Amino acid sequence: MRKCVIWAGILFILCTLPAWGQYDYANDPASLVGVSLRDLIAMFGVPQSVYVTRGPNTWQDDVVFAYGEWEFYIYRDRVWQLSLKAAYGIKIGERRDVIPLILGNGVQIYDGFILYTYSNRSWPVTIRFNTDQYGLITAIFIYRSDL
Repeated sequence: MRKCVIWAGILFILCTLPAWGQYDYANDPASLVGVSLRDLIAMFGVPQSVYVTRGPNTWQDDVVFAYGEWEFYIYRDRVWQLSLKAAYGIKIGERRDVIPLILGNGVQIYDGFILYTYSNRSWPVTIRFNTDQYGLITAIFIYRSDL
C-alpha cells in the first residue's frame, strides 16, 4: 500500500509539473529561446511528437519537439529556434503589410521574408516571417541569430 501511495505522489508531481510557475509565453515567445531541454519538458511536458529536420548542410540538422502549434528546434541541449502559427498578434495567413504596423520600427523587408531583431535580450533574437508571392505570411520563426 505504501508503494502505491509513493507512486501516486510521483505521478501527481509529474502530471502537474508543467502547471507550476506558469508564465504567459504566448505574449513573449522569444523568451523561450535559450531554454534548456530539461526546462522545456518541465514547462510543456512530453512533446506530442519528435522529429528531425535536415538543413542544407549536415551541421544544420535539428531535433524538433512539437507541441501542437509550437515547435522547438534544439541545438545541443537548448532551444535555439521556435516555429509558431502566431506571434505578437500576427498569424500565418495574414497579409505581410500588418507586420510593420504591429512591430513598428526595425522591420527589415526582403523579397520572400521579413525580419525583426530584438535588441533587449541577452543574445540577438530575430523573428522571421516567410511570405509567398501573394504577400501572405506562410511561416513564423523566432530564433537566436548569433548561432
